[in-house]
Amino acid sequence: MLLNKLLNDVPHLQITNNFNPNILGVKFNSKEVKKGDLFVCLKGEVDGATFLDEAIKNGAVACVCEDVLDTIIPVVVVENARKTLSLICKNFYGGACDEFKIVMVTGTNGKTTTSYILYNILQQNKTKCALIGTNGIFVDNKQIYYGLTTPDPTELHYYFEVLKKMGVTHIVMEASAHAIKLNKLCGIKAKQIIFTNLTNEHLDYFGTMENYAKTKLDFFSLDNANLAITNADDDYGVTLLNKKMPVISYGLKNPADTFCVDINSSIMGLTFCANVMDEIIEISSSLVGLYNVYNILAAITSAHCLGVDAKTIKQGVKNLKNIAGRFNKFLLDLNNLVVVDFAHTPDGFFNVLSEIKKLRQGKIITVFGCVGYSDVEKRKQMGEVASKFSDEIVLTSDNPNFAKFDDICLDILKGVSVPYTKIFDRFSAVKFAFSKLTKNTTLVLLGKGAETSNLINGVKVPYNEAKAVETCIEEFYNVKKGEGFGNSTV
Repeated sequence: MLLNKLLNDVPHLQITNNFNPNILGVKFNSKEVKKGDLFVCLKGEVDGATFLDEAIKNGAVACVCEDVLDTIIPVVVVENARKTLSLICKNFYGGACDEFKIVMVTGTNGKTTTSYILYNILQQNKTKCALIGTNGIFVDNKQIYYGLTTPDPTELHYYFEVLKKMGVTHIVMEASAHAIKLNKLCGIKAKQIIFTNLTNEHLDYFGTMENYAKTKLDFFSLDNANLAITNADDDYGVTLLNKKMPVISYGLKNPADTFCVDINSSIMGLTFCANVMDEIIEISSSLVGLYNVYNILAAITSAHCLGVDAKTIKQGVKNLKNIAGRFNKFLLDLNNLVVVDFAHTPDGFFNVLSEIKKLRQGKIITVFGCVGYSDVEKRKQMGEVASKFSDEIVLTSDNPNFAKFDDICLDILKGVSVPYTKIFDRFSAVKFAFSKLTKNTTLVLLGKGAETSNLINGVKVPYNEAKAVETCIEEFYNVKKGEGFGNSTV
């Protein structure tokens, strides 16, 4: 695509060395640049402009920058390179994102589960739908990408074009706080944005809850979506009711457009009667916990607004048996249970562990760690919540990267008040926890969910929690996979 066409409707201040090269690709990492590419200089911890010479050496024929640069190739000078990157990528891939009905889901907890529920409902409706989120990009339940929760614009718009060619008409996608802050979603107009909740998370990046909340809440505007669907029971979510855009609410405590009664909860799942904007739907789900009632309400409200009928919504929720890394249950015998969950915030810990405490009798052993970049206070709070509901804790690694394991543990232990053991190697920690199982014990493994690696000293070490559990079951219970155990066997 010629540079001037690529810049169509993209705000820019000036172009130096103004000639019109043909652009073969768009990159923001100089090491990935190939002959004919446009290089976008992003400002972060390091100014991308410092890598321009390397980009030119690798074949860049033009660049985008927030400053005027003295170089031999055309420089498109812009106010915000990150916004420009998103808009240019949209143009490069033919504006494919405009062809879909997109539902974005944002919030601290519940994004993935809410997305999966809605995705399943739309599939039940025979809608050609894609899912973009923490577990990857899926079409027809087949994964075609695994990476960031919200992919970078260079990948995101490429996959929009791929999905368009595959005949996809609807996309359900998670919108992470980082993606919003870094303008990755600039130029994408959704039909709906769903707000789940907002709790303590990512303060290492945002600094304060106020900054974190502002990033999320400011995203709700008519520039980004036609409709907001918000949690009326969340202190931040309720503020969206005052937004200058159409807003629909769901909740259990405060008045809401969608609500439910007669909630029955067990380790087997949930049943309740939902009133979705005055339409009654009897819901049955294998998902566990009150927090999943909120996720279901959000998803069925969205589906209703997309025109899906009540019968299809009911069946779509019922058919969803398991979400990778979200309260995955492994029945060891008639007494013992293992739960694998992605919970990695104090609120997430509370949601999972409090439900297990209510629904299960006997001892609870919890295995978890904290990521290397998390703030000290969050680590302490996770220790406090785990101690409140657990009889014993095993501290282990969870993407520590370059942080010292002992330092992370010291921060967690400020909140720990029950017996604990420290084991750095995650598989060894899980194996140790299995060795501690006695009658009527629930083993809870938190933080990794469906992740496929553990980030240690800059290296992604292969690791999957479910596979670790299956290996331990084979060793301790002498049972092969498929012979009586597995996800959601309870």
